[in-house]
Amino acid sequence: MATTIYESVKNSLIALFRGRWPAFDVFCEDIDKTQEGGRTELEDYIYLDIIPAGNRTVGSGHVDRSILVDAAVHTKGESSGEYLKMAQELDGLLRPVFRFTDQGEARAVTVPDLSFKTVDKLLHCSFTLSFRDSIGEPEAPPFMEELETAVKTNERA
Repeated sequence: MATTIYESVKNSLIALFRGRWPAFDVFCEDIDKTQEGGRTELEDYIYLDIIPAGNRTVGSGHVDRSILVDAAVHTKGESSGEYLKMAQELDGLLRPVFRFTDQGEARAVTVPDLSFKTVDKLLHCSFTLSFRDSIGEPEAPPFMEELETAVKTNERA
């Protein structure tokens, strides 16, 4: 189970992309298929970059979060036509709502727009996830207890 909201988003994106393109190597850090014996060239893959873009406190127990996601897609053919087709498929997968599970809770975030560009024979699909997150409130300090006081008087006899 994911321990952070970022891992939850990452795991959901990996599962979504692997489900749509099972032949692709989908990864964030480890490149599994390319580390097999005898394989030195990357073919079809999707590299996900998950970037925490901001957290803003909006009240007791609530945070507005922004997470920037960049999916770099590479196909063996490196064809513009393939990338145009994949851009349309990515748009259909991610918009209008991206769904993920965070600590057992189903979440749905509206993705208002995606941007695409092809750079160095890679299709980049970028978008920002912006949503309000509830956080556990810190434990309240204990109530003040009764103070015991000792009063000295200056009585003269």
